[in-house]
Amino acid sequence: MSDRFADSRRARRTGALLAVAAWAGTVVAAPVAADPGSAFTTAVIAARSASSCEPLRYDPTLERAAGIVNRSTESYFDMTSAVIPADTAPQPLPILKDLGSPAGRATLLQGASATAGMEIKGAIVQGFTTIPDCSYTDFGTSTIYSESTGYTVVVAVLAGP
Repeated sequence: MSDRFADSRRARRTGALLAVAAWAGTVVAAPVAADPGSAFTTAVIAARSASSCEPLRYDPTLERAAGIVNRSTESYFDMTSAVIPADTAPQPLPILKDLGSPAGRATLLQGASATAGMEIKGAIVQGFTTIPDCSYTDFGTSTIYSESTGYTVVVAVLAGP
């Protein structure tokens, strides 16, 4: 593959992911009473559709793992945790193994913000190279709003064989 072709493809993918991130911010600019989990899940699915990969499949075990990481981070932010948050691990694979997942590889994307929609943008931009990686086939998401900090925190766990 020529460098020019690869650069062109990379530029299109970048533009598509940034467009999805911008779209995600406008979708969740609604009041906090709206369901931000649905907006985040939709943003992850939309970001993946900008690639040539098969769509990601929802996996309840990955959603559970995302929730564990998210609750761990929230309790750390709230200063109620006695341990460092689960997101400090390089990948969520140990959590998935504990939950019985057959995943061979996994990663997580996170975003946090007090401004509606910015947490989603942060996670989607963080996943710039990960979301279009076709070796990730399954996903789960979690969204938590912390009243004590005023932040909404999102986590997506992506996994594959």
